[in-house]
Amino acid sequence: MCVAQRRAGNVMSEGANTFSYVSGSVGDTHALGAALGRRSRANQCIALDGPLGAGKTQLVRGVAAGAQVADISLVSSPTYVLLNIYPGAPGGRTVYHLDAYRTSGAAEFAELGFDELFEQGGIVVVEWAEKIAALLPADHLHITLGHVGNALSDQRRLVLCATGPISAVLLNTVRRFLERTPARETQDKHMDNS
Repeated sequence: MCVAQRRAGNVMSEGANTFSYVSGSVGDTHALGAALGRRSRANQCIALDGPLGAGKTQLVRGVAAGAQVADISLVSSPTYVLLNIYPGAPGGRTVYHLDAYRTSGAAEFAELGFDELFEQGGIVVVEWAEKIAALLPADHLHITLGHVGNALSDQRRLVLCATGPISAVLLNTVRRFLERTPARETQDKHMDNS
Protein backbone atom coordinates (compact mmCIF):
# COMPACT_ATOMS: atom_id res chain seq x y z
CA MET A 1 0.00 0.00 0.00
CA CYS A 2 1.30 3.42 -0.93
CA VAL A 3 1.44 6.14 1.70
CA ALA A 4 0.74 9.71 0.62
CA GLN A 5 3.77 11.96 1.07
CA ARG A 6 2.53 15.35 -0.13
CA ARG A 7 -0.32 16.90 -2.03
CA ALA A 8 -0.07 19.56 -4.74
CA GLY A 9 -3.48 20.48 -6.15
CA ASN A 10 -5.03 17.37 -7.65
CA VAL A 11 -1.77 15.36 -7.58
CA MET A 12 -1.02 13.12 -4.62
CA SER A 13 2.50 11.71 -4.46
CA GLU A 14 2.62 8.24 -2.96
CA GLY A 15 6.20 7.17 -3.43
CA ALA A 16 9.06 7.19 -5.88
CA ASN A 17 7.35 4.96 -8.43
CA THR A 18 3.65 5.59 -7.76
CA PHE A 19 1.35 8.56 -7.59
CA SER A 20 -2.33 9.27 -8.00
CA TYR A 21 -4.01 12.06 -9.89
CA VAL A 22 -7.62 13.21 -9.64
CA SER A 23 -8.95 14.24 -13.02
CA GLY A 24 -11.84 16.68 -12.77
CA SER A 25 -13.05 16.22 -16.33
CA VAL A 26 -12.65 14.35 -19.59
CA GLY A 27 -10.40 17.24 -20.67
CA ASP A 28 -8.12 16.70 -17.67
CA THR A 29 -7.88 12.97 -18.45
CA HIS A 30 -7.12 13.80 -22.08
CA ALA A 31 -4.45 16.31 -21.00
CA LEU A 32 -2.76 13.72 -18.76
CA GLY A 33 -2.75 11.31 -21.71
CA ALA A 34 -1.25 14.00 -23.94
CA ALA A 35 1.53 14.58 -21.40
CA LEU A 36 2.23 10.83 -21.43
CA GLY A 37 2.20 10.70 -25.23
CA ARG A 38 4.59 13.64 -25.58
CA ARG A 39 7.04 12.25 -23.04
CA SER A 40 6.97 8.51 -23.84
CA ARG A 41 10.08 6.90 -25.28
CA ALA A 42 10.05 4.58 -28.27
CA ASN A 43 8.53 1.19 -27.42
CA GLN A 44 6.99 2.48 -24.17
CA CYS A 45 4.25 0.25 -22.78
CA ILE A 46 1.34 1.83 -20.92
CA ALA A 47 -0.97 -0.71 -19.27
CA LEU A 48 -4.49 0.46 -18.33
CA ASP A 49 -6.99 -1.12 -15.96
CA GLY A 50 -10.30 0.03 -14.50
CA PRO A 51 -14.03 -0.59 -14.79
CA LEU A 52 -16.12 0.12 -17.86
CA GLY A 53 -16.55 3.86 -18.33
CA ALA A 54 -13.53 4.77 -16.20
CA GLY A 55 -11.90 6.78 -19.00
CA LYS A 56 -9.34 4.36 -20.45
CA THR A 57 -10.14 5.22 -24.07
CA GLN A 58 -10.25 8.94 -23.25
CA LEU A 59 -6.75 8.63 -21.80
CA VAL A 60 -5.62 6.86 -24.99
CA ARG A 61 -7.05 9.74 -27.07
CA GLY A 62 -4.80 12.02 -25.09
CA VAL A 63 -1.78 9.74 -25.55
CA ALA A 64 -2.45 9.75 -29.30
CA ALA A 65 -2.69 13.55 -29.35
CA GLY A 66 0.55 13.90 -27.40
CA ALA A 67 2.29 11.38 -29.65
CA GLN A 68 1.13 13.42 -32.65
CA VAL A 69 -0.73 10.69 -34.47
CA ALA A 70 -2.03 11.67 -37.88
CA ASP A 71 -5.74 11.57 -36.98
CA ILE A 72 -6.87 11.39 -33.34
CA SER A 73 -10.51 11.23 -34.45
CA LEU A 74 -9.82 7.57 -35.32
CA VAL A 75 -9.08 6.68 -31.69
CA SER A 76 -11.74 4.29 -30.43
CA SER A 77 -11.87 1.27 -28.19
CA PRO A 78 -10.53 -1.78 -30.03
CA THR A 79 -12.73 -4.15 -27.99
CA TYR A 80 -13.94 -6.10 -31.02
CA VAL A 81 -10.82 -5.91 -33.16
CA LEU A 82 -8.21 -6.21 -30.34
CA LEU A 83 -5.74 -3.79 -31.99
CA ASN A 84 -6.06 -0.34 -33.53
CA ILE A 85 -3.00 1.30 -35.05
CA TYR A 86 -2.82 5.08 -35.20
CA PRO A 87 0.09 6.09 -37.45
CA GLY A 88 2.15 9.07 -36.39
CA ALA A 89 2.04 12.27 -38.40
CA PRO A 90 5.45 13.49 -39.66
CA GLY A 91 7.55 13.94 -36.53
CA GLY A 92 5.00 11.98 -34.48
CA ARG A 93 4.96 8.47 -33.10
CA THR A 94 2.61 5.59 -33.93
CA VAL A 95 0.32 4.40 -31.13
CA TYR A 96 -0.63 0.71 -30.92
CA HIS A 97 -3.90 0.52 -28.96
CA LEU A 98 -4.94 -2.91 -27.71
CA ASP A 99 -7.93 -4.06 -25.70
CA ALA A 100 -7.85 -7.34 -23.80
CA TYR A 101 -11.45 -7.13 -22.52
CA ARG A 102 -12.82 -9.88 -24.77
CA THR A 103 -9.71 -12.01 -25.04
CA SER A 104 -9.48 -15.50 -23.69
CA GLY A 105 -6.11 -14.62 -22.18
CA ALA A 106 -2.46 -13.98 -22.85
CA ALA A 107 -2.14 -16.72 -25.49
CA GLU A 108 -4.50 -14.88 -27.84
CA PHE A 109 -2.39 -11.73 -27.59
CA ALA A 110 0.81 -13.70 -28.08
CA GLU A 111 -0.62 -15.09 -31.34
CA LEU A 112 -1.23 -11.50 -32.52
CA GLY A 113 2.52 -10.87 -32.24
CA PHE A 114 2.13 -8.64 -29.18
CA ASP A 115 5.86 -8.66 -28.36
CA GLU A 116 6.72 -7.63 -31.93
CA LEU A 117 4.94 -4.31 -31.32
CA PHE A 118 7.80 -3.36 -28.99
CA GLU A 119 10.20 -3.41 -31.93
CA GLN A 120 8.26 -0.80 -33.93
CA GLY A 121 9.36 2.37 -32.11
CA GLY A 122 5.83 3.43 -31.18
CA ILE A 123 3.85 3.59 -27.95
CA VAL A 124 1.93 0.46 -26.96
CA VAL A 125 -1.19 1.05 -24.85
CA VAL A 126 -3.18 -1.91 -23.51
CA GLU A 127 -6.67 -1.59 -22.01
CA TRP A 128 -7.69 -4.33 -19.53
CA ALA A 129 -4.01 -5.14 -19.14
CA GLU A 130 -4.55 -7.36 -16.08
CA LYS A 131 -5.89 -10.04 -18.47
CA ILE A 132 -2.52 -10.30 -20.22
CA ALA A 133 -0.21 -9.37 -17.35
CA ALA A 134 2.13 -12.27 -18.15
CA LEU A 135 2.93 -10.72 -21.55
CA LEU A 136 3.60 -7.17 -20.41
CA PRO A 137 7.22 -6.06 -20.49
CA ALA A 138 8.85 -5.99 -17.06
CA ASP A 139 9.25 -2.21 -17.43
CA HIS A 140 5.89 -0.60 -18.14
CA LEU A 141 3.73 2.18 -16.75
CA HIS A 142 0.61 0.76 -15.15
CA ILE A 143 -2.38 3.08 -14.72
CA THR A 144 -5.50 2.14 -12.80
CA LEU A 145 -8.50 4.38 -13.43
CA GLY A 146 -11.59 4.60 -11.25
CA HIS A 147 -14.64 6.73 -10.66
CA VAL A 148 -14.57 9.36 -7.90
CA GLY A 149 -18.03 9.54 -6.34
CA ASN A 150 -20.80 8.11 -8.48
CA ALA A 151 -20.33 6.64 -11.94
CA LEU A 152 -22.01 9.67 -13.55
CA SER A 153 -19.35 12.07 -12.24
CA ASP A 154 -16.63 13.23 -14.62
CA GLN A 155 -14.05 12.94 -11.83
CA ARG A 156 -11.62 10.04 -12.04
CA ARG A 157 -8.75 8.88 -9.86
CA LEU A 158 -5.78 7.59 -11.82
CA VAL A 159 -3.06 5.69 -9.99
CA LEU A 160 0.16 5.54 -11.98
CA CYS A 161 2.83 2.99 -11.11
CA ALA A 162 6.21 2.56 -12.80
CA THR A 163 7.53 -1.00 -12.86
CA GLY A 164 11.05 -0.24 -14.04
CA PRO A 165 13.57 2.53 -14.71
CA ILE A 166 12.27 3.64 -18.13
CA SER A 167 8.67 3.94 -16.95
CA ALA A 168 9.91 5.63 -13.75
CA VAL A 169 11.46 8.41 -15.85
CA LEU A 170 8.13 8.87 -17.67
CA LEU A 171 6.15 8.80 -14.42
CA ASN A 172 8.39 11.34 -12.70
CA THR A 173 8.46 13.67 -15.71
CA VAL A 174 4.66 13.65 -15.94
CA ARG A 175 4.32 14.00 -12.15
CA ARG A 176 6.52 17.12 -12.15
CA PHE A 177 4.51 18.57 -15.05
CA LEU A 178 1.20 17.96 -13.23
CA GLU A 179 2.48 19.33 -9.92
CA ARG A 180 3.52 22.58 -11.64
CA THR A 181 0.32 22.95 -13.68
CA PRO A 182 -3.19 23.28 -12.19
CA ALA A 183 -5.79 21.01 -13.84
CA ARG A 184 -7.65 23.73 -15.77
CA GLU A 185 -4.36 25.22 -17.00
CA THR A 186 -3.18 21.72 -18.03
CA GLN A 187 -6.33 21.31 -20.10
CA ASP A 188 -5.92 24.75 -21.69
CA LYS A 189 -2.25 24.10 -22.56
CA HIS A 190 -3.18 20.76 -24.10
CA MET A 191 -5.97 22.29 -26.16
CA ASP A 192 -3.57 24.98 -27.42
CA ASN A 193 -1.08 22.31 -28.53
CA SER A 194 -3.57 20.04 -30.31
